[in-house]
Amino acid sequence: MKNRELAQIAFNSLRYRSLRSWLAILGIVIGVASIISLISISVGMNDQIESRLSGLGANIITITPGSPRAERMAMMFGVGGGAAGGRVGGPPGGMQGFNQDEESPRITFTEAEQLRRVSGVETLDARLSERATVAYKDKNTSLTIVGTEPSAFPESTGTVIAQGRTLGSGDLKSAVLGYSVAASTFNDSMLNKQIRIDGVAFRVVGVLNESGASFSGPDNSIFISQRAARTLFNQSQNVSSIVVVASTDSDPETVAAALTEKLDSIHRLEAGEEDFSVATASSLSESITSMTDTLALFLGGIASISLVVGGVGVANAMFTSVLEQTKFIGLLKALGARRRAVLKLFLFEACMVGLIGGVFGILLSFAGSAVLANFGLPSRISFDLVLLGLGFSLAIGAVSGLLPARNAASVPPVEALRYE
Repeated sequence: MKNRELAQIAFNSLRYRSLRSWLAILGIVIGVASIISLISISVGMNDQIESRLSGLGANIITITPGSPRAERMAMMFGVGGGAAGGRVGGPPGGMQGFNQDEESPRITFTEAEQLRRVSGVETLDARLSERATVAYKDKNTSLTIVGTEPSAFPESTGTVIAQGRTLGSGDLKSAVLGYSVAASTFNDSMLNKQIRIDGVAFRVVGVLNESGASFSGPDNSIFISQRAARTLFNQSQNVSSIVVVASTDSDPETVAAALTEKLDSIHRLEAGEEDFSVATASSLSESITSMTDTLALFLGGIASISLVVGGVGVANAMFTSVLEQTKFIGLLKALGARRRAVLKLFLFEACMVGLIGGVFGILLSFAGSAVLANFGLPSRISFDLVLLGLGFSLAIGAVSGLLPARNAASVPPVEALRYE
């Protein structure tokens, strides 16, 4: 028998057992939709973070106290938004409010001055960041205050002034607000308005353009001059972070390596023993991609369980189909159908279940992705994901139908014809 004829017979068999067939297909639909939807979340997260990183500029390098391992842990546990967009605005949100004690890794303002002389450094912004209570009219809220060098701001922030002006060298009582602070936190036209930071009055001279960064990004921060921050927070020695803008004719990775070597020399450390982290857009991108790939494998593994369960349903339906069609198998063999043709017949039937389930699962995953987007969860279904889902559904169908098909092919024709 030709493959086309076998496929037609298999399709008719599914039609006559519509309820049982659709129950088997439903398991595949749920499994495929789960795999694609969950993996699409990690793909969407990676796209979102990559787009924010690209907006920061490839020539920005961030140095923070603490080992690279601690930096990776900070990115993993919720300050990834800071890494993606807010790293340029200061250290991760979970770290900004911590005062560095005597035993904590630290970088001093004096050491920051020495880094200015490293080859390839165009601009250096030694920052002091703390959480503080900010009052405006009847509103009191806790926000991140970033003490920045006016000569480096806002270039080191990766965004531009949308209203007003930037900070000047003589601004000791002036502040620039991040976009979300002005638009959402205070929800007012903040230019030339007075705010109080830990009880000290500051006048708003500018508002930054929206950067799209989350957590500790510039959108959610207030910027004052470094001198004002050192007085306000009574901190004259240690920086919270250093933001370096590499010159256009230099390689940021080379500059980052030179900065690492210089700080190792200052701290008298061997290579690999750093008590600080040096991050570039490229290194952050690699770290984030690695984490999102791991997340995709984890989520895909969880979703695969439902697909395996769907495969068990297909196998059960196929075993039942073999029993119901025992006489038909005997008739086919009596008419000259070979063992291979019978095997193909039931394999085609199982693969059709997988294929139909895969197609409907893909359609359901697109609907799920739209729902996730409405809840603000990034999700993107790529062509590769569609092929992955379709391939998985076909494979599960074929594997689940293989044993029932072999059983059907091995039934002797005489016994099959006598079967009741």
